[in-house]
Amino acid sequence: MSMLKALRARLRGLVFRRDGDAELAEEIRFHIEQEAAANERRGMSPAEARRRALAHFGGVQNVREEHRDVRRARWIEDFAGDVRFAFRALRRTPGLAIAAIVTLAVGIGANVAIFSAVNAVVLQPLPFADPQRLVMLSEDNPEKNWVRNFVAPANYLDWRARVDAFSDVAAYSSFNSTGALVGFGEPRLLEMARVTGNYFSTLGVRPILGRTLTDEETWASGSRSAVLSHRTWRDAFASDSSIVGRTISVGGRPFQVVGVMSPDFAFPSESVDLWTSLAFDRGNVANAEFRRAHWLRVIARLKPGVTVARADAQFQTVVRQLQVEYPETNRVMGADIVPLHEFLVGDTRLPLLVLLGSVALLLLIACANVGSLLLVQAAGRERESAVRLAIGAGSGRLVRQSIAEGLVLSSIGGVFGLALGWAGTHVLERMQPPEMLRVHHFAMDASVLAYVTLISCASGVLFSIAPALRLRGRDPAEALRSGTTRGGTASKRARRWGDMLVVGEVALALLLTVGAGLVAQSFWRLRQVNGGFDANGVLVAKVALSQRYDSLSSVVGFWNRVMDRSRALPGVTAAAHASSLPLLGYSYTSDFTAEGRSADGYGVEVAHRSVSRDYFRALRVPIIRGRAFTEQDRPGSEPVVIINERLAKQYFPNEDPIGKRVTFDRVATPQSQWRRIVGVAGDERQASLSAAPQIEFLHPIDQQPWGADFVVLRTAGDPAALAPLLRGVVRDIDPSLVVQAARPMRQIRDASLARARFLTTLLFAFAVVGLTLSIVGVYGMLAQLARNRTREMGIRLALGAPRSGVRWLVVRHGLAITATGLAIGAVVSLVSTRAMTALLFETPPNDPLTLAAVALLLTLTSVVASWVPARRASLADPAAALREG
Repeated sequence: MSMLKALRARLRGLVFRRDGDAELAEEIRFHIEQEAAANERRGMSPAEARRRALAHFGGVQNVREEHRDVRRARWIEDFAGDVRFAFRALRRTPGLAIAAIVTLAVGIGANVAIFSAVNAVVLQPLPFADPQRLVMLSEDNPEKNWVRNFVAPANYLDWRARVDAFSDVAAYSSFNSTGALVGFGEPRLLEMARVTGNYFSTLGVRPILGRTLTDEETWASGSRSAVLSHRTWRDAFASDSSIVGRTISVGGRPFQVVGVMSPDFAFPSESVDLWTSLAFDRGNVANAEFRRAHWLRVIARLKPGVTVARADAQFQTVVRQLQVEYPETNRVMGADIVPLHEFLVGDTRLPLLVLLGSVALLLLIACANVGSLLLVQAAGRERESAVRLAIGAGSGRLVRQSIAEGLVLSSIGGVFGLALGWAGTHVLERMQPPEMLRVHHFAMDASVLAYVTLISCASGVLFSIAPALRLRGRDPAEALRSGTTRGGTASKRARRWGDMLVVGEVALALLLTVGAGLVAQSFWRLRQVNGGFDANGVLVAKVALSQRYDSLSSVVGFWNRVMDRSRALPGVTAAAHASSLPLLGYSYTSDFTAEGRSADGYGVEVAHRSVSRDYFRALRVPIIRGRAFTEQDRPGSEPVVIINERLAKQYFPNEDPIGKRVTFDRVATPQSQWRRIVGVAGDERQASLSAAPQIEFLHPIDQQPWGADFVVLRTAGDPAALAPLLRGVVRDIDPSLVVQAARPMRQIRDASLARARFLTTLLFAFAVVGLTLSIVGVYGMLAQLARNRTREMGIRLALGAPRSGVRWLVVRHGLAITATGLAIGAVVSLVSTRAMTALLFETPPNDPLTLAAVALLLTLTSVVASWVPARRASLADPAAALREG
């Protein structure tokens, strides 16, 4: 109870300060009057009675202070006074205040922007019910080098049926299909995600209109249901609620709209326009292809109370059972289970953490820079501090005041930094590559505001440490002496603190710049990679055929008409089409074996693409041996293939592969279909410029067509000018089809570099800012040194010292602290840059050339930063310096 009363008294004293003071004054007056009246009764005169009463009571002011300390938290009042003093000090030195606030705002703003991305991608939970219970199931295969790979449908069904730890298991296709929506104005291209019927219930999401798919709709039936995304419902159907229950035509197929999802649901990607069922055929469940083809992503929901470890134990038991039961397809097929959030973050975690670490270094450099400024300010207020110490303030009190001033600066810097960070998030949203991050909007939520508050307060305390510690243990007499003389102990102490701050700045700048240099070097090397094709002067676009193209002859006929019309377009020198393009992946992979090879002479994970006969001429992919496809490679003729150079070197190292036959079975059987190799083409980088070419079979597209192909047009002019002409060609042939993503092939190559460019741009920008701040720090420290030693310089000049020697005195000091900072930064960078290995392309993380170049750059900039104050010091007037002495 006594503690509660004391707490109430303190709170009341803080909130009702004037009322408390009035009550205290009345109580003191009452006690003095009562004592004076008692003295008068003892025979004293009124004046003597009051004097004795006051003497007996003690000092009125002391009593008031003691009672105020009891009623109120004194440190709060002291802090409030320090804050007011800090604002007055900032008004007296506006230049220093503006420099410090701008420096902090830049450092804090960069942190806010990057943390917003980290928060949205890494820290925020998934927008599903109980997201911590969702896990991703994937397949592994050491023979094929599969890690967290796609899943075969039959394996998915067995996992769902046999693992008791899962309350449900859902799946979705690893690739989205597209189709044109017709009947609602101009044809509109929609992207479709195919999912199992329990997909939405497993994730724990509900529609805002209608219903989602049912478990029974996983299987093929007479009709197909579709759930619309909120964006598509709004844009394509004008938010018409009556669309639920109606049938729409997408890609020539009828779909009954059964529901509309909420605006915040966009899974597995933000580009999905509608979700429809996978429509498995029950008759295929026992087919070997249902277990051999791997194309699903599988999500499971753990039962309440079941841990990931316990679920994995049951899961692995089932995986081992399938290895025994289906040795043909599952002999070495493993599987793994990871939390869904961890899986989705994937390889974006490392670049985001590298960026966050970079802006943290930038903020530390900013803090060191502001600390140097405050040291300069403290040196200018040396006399004031000495007087305050002499009259009994205490060094601890001055330390608290210094920290309060730092918190005021950091708070103002934090406000401006928050504004800069908010603008920076919009820049990041526009800069980020389309497929780099899981989300594309970074909200300024409570987590970001808490982060800003934390780093602002931490920064204020951090850059106040040097000025604050400089005041600890100060002797008043020594402080007064140092306040009136030059070059005293205090000046030396301030110089030591300043040196340490600049050493830290240089070390941090080296670390930050080395990281940026490594990424920049990696990006430069990536740009020099030969992708195996010529992207200049090429337009590419995709056309997905509708369901009415249901025969080989109709598909081949359509593409023959498109190619004939495209070759006749103005400026077109070559026209082709392909199932996929370099840097966009491949159609599928398989095993294979060559005729006459032993049972263990098979190959695995060979990629497949289908291309037309002019493909190699359109993209200028060289035919190294044999021939390209011709008009004779049509349906009904002998199946043929072209292999890439990598496959020829790997599987036919000492023989000519031309004329040999291959089949896409691991072991040939009487039912195997054989294809003859007619050519060897140059290697193309299928996945990205950073990934080595994969062994590949290229098929004549007339023998193995696809429902969606890329058109490739080469022109001597501007390829973008062909886009409307190509749309006209397709529209004339079939008005229900839509030409997708018509763009120069150069854009695809640039998109392959987008992730590296994004990281390089940001790290380079941070490094430039950090390097600039470190240069400013070196200059500011040496300028202060030169000012403090002006008299010494003048005396040296008066005694005959050359001006070059005086300059060297300052420059040498700058080089000494720069060298110390470089040594520390080099040691740290040799260790820390190893974490960036996965982000670098053909660049070692401890590249000596990069380290040496950055060290040389920092040394040269330090020399330049040292020269200006050194030259100024050398121009000191000896007579003026002697008169000052």
